[in-house]
Amino acid sequence: MMGQPLSSLTLRLISSAILIPVVMSLVAVGEWFFIGLVAVCIVIAFVEWTNISRHMPIRPLFKYALVAIGFFYLGFSFLEMAYLREQSGGLFWTIMFMMCIWASDSVAYIFGKTMGGPKMSPTISPNKTWSGYAGALIGPALILGLEQSLLPMANFGGPITTVTLPHAILAGVAIGITGQSGDLMISAMKRKAGLKDTGAIIPGHGGILDRIDALLLALPVFLAYVTFVTE
Repeated sequence: MMGQPLSSLTLRLISSAILIPVVMSLVAVGEWFFIGLVAVCIVIAFVEWTNISRHMPIRPLFKYALVAIGFFYLGFSFLEMAYLREQSGGLFWTIMFMMCIWASDSVAYIFGKTMGGPKMSPTISPNKTWSGYAGALIGPALILGLEQSLLPMANFGGPITTVTLPHAILAGVAIGITGQSGDLMISAMKRKAGLKDTGAIIPGHGGILDRIDALLLALPVFLAYVTFVTE
């Protein structure tokens, strides 16, 4: 007798348990390994973006325009990620950024599941609640608040200045807001296109774009924060 299929949550946990160590290892090994990984992810994400655009119930001209927007949006995000990793203390800051995004997702999930409450945007993302949204803002704020004590570790050859706790918390909240906005933007596009996921490359998670939607829009905010901290 065949066993029961794995639940979506189980698949998500297994995929995360495999992918997170791989990604963190490539971040730590060196700039070019990580940049290569980012490049592959961006290319796959662009293919997924193009597929969403193709399914949109809009005129062909607007579909081409949407594909062009995706090309520049994702291309610029690649340059931002490469720039972040190549900065003085780039390893530290890249890890901090990923921790902010993961904390935002994790705390949002915990708050949403345990507290429930009113739906945030039932027509775009039915599972999102306002309590989950609050968690998405609190997660990165906590990470950047703790970051103050870790700042001396980031000095891999470049000057590091101190940052006040209010600045760190404000930056964390801004990362949470922009990250959630990026998530909702992709969710709205998928719903308009009649698609559940952007792809199926990651079991339990969907496509690459499903995983990096929050990261893409939050990245400019984090870069501004790093510039402020290290200026």
